[in-house]
Amino acid sequence: MTLRAELTLTRGSFELSVSLSVPEGGVLAVLGPNGAGKSTVLSCLAGLVRAERAHVRLGGRVLDGDGVRVPAHERGVGLLAQNALLFPHLSVLDNVAFSPRSRGASKAEAREVARRWLDEVDAREFADRSPAELSGGQAQRVGLARALAGEPGLLLLDEPLAALDVDAAPAVRGVLRRVLRESGRKLATVLVTHDPLDALTLADHVAVLAEGRIVEQGPAREVLAAPRTVFTARLAGVNLVPGTATRTGSGAVVRTASGQSFHGVPARDLADGDAAVAVFNPGAVAVHPHDAEVAGSPRNVVNAVVTAVEPHGPVVRLRTREGISADLTPASVADLALEPGTPVRLAVKAAVVAVHAAPEPARGPDPAIGW
Repeated sequence: MTLRAELTLTRGSFELSVSLSVPEGGVLAVLGPNGAGKSTVLSCLAGLVRAERAHVRLGGRVLDGDGVRVPAHERGVGLLAQNALLFPHLSVLDNVAFSPRSRGASKAEAREVARRWLDEVDAREFADRSPAELSGGQAQRVGLARALAGEPGLLLLDEPLAALDVDAAPAVRGVLRRVLRESGRKLATVLVTHDPLDALTLADHVAVLAEGRIVEQGPAREVLAAPRTVFTARLAGVNLVPGTATRTGSGAVVRTASGQSFHGVPARDLADGDAAVAVFNPGAVAVHPHDAEVAGSPRNVVNAVVTAVEPHGPVVRLRTREGISADLTPASVADLALEPGTPVRLAVKAAVVAVHAAPEPARGPDPAIGW
């Protein structure tokens, strides 16, 4: 079923105002920093929180708006959070059977539905166990089966992998992908996550929420490959410099609020005066001693101070007070004697910098860096 929702809610100084659309069979990932309003959106869709103004339509049914407010238990919505919240006094089989039983199925019919869904999530072998006998990953599989056994038109996933360990999360992610993406089920799914891997592997589209507003949205791979806000850039593991764009022939310059400039290659939709972001990978940043002459005449040279030196897979990630990260080999870190407090010069070629229009003036650090 297609989901269309417009929600407005105020709680103290926090204001939420979003519009969402998820087609039948689609998966929308909602990303954003803590306090952005992600879980509030899910609670409103589930009917657990009442928005001041709401219009929520699922398929041909109005769940909220036009004088209608369908209670949570009648919405046809499945919900899975970080904790599966299984009934401790029921077996796994009867936990999953609870959904069809609550919709009027007989005990035998409900258990047959439950067995089918336990098969779907590779959890049939746990049918006779109690929830206390399950690992975290096993419990999440059972929770997913229970959420889907009621045949919902909308599935809400609130960081379902966040509490799992590094071994369990990939397995449950694989189950989610198969159930949501490959089975052709006709439901809409909204996934709240902090993990870009979840968005890339499970979702069609991404909406990035900040302070109760959607600031970025689009196909998941496109948003994470070309982020336009500081949060999304950090999530995707790339550098982002916010400012205002000026076109310069085939190139572009991003000027920051402090009056500095950063050169790069403009996106086709970029216009003079746009709020813009310069985006580049940490691996494209060359690091030099602070008093060295930088060879090759790169267009962008930054005087910076190291704040952290962190292992990052096979490389070491250097973070700086100026908000720019660089990836180096361990040998380079040793040769340059890098540690927090070390002054350095960072060089980035304009050819590896992409300049995109931003949805709004990007929030984030704008230090007076020396380009």
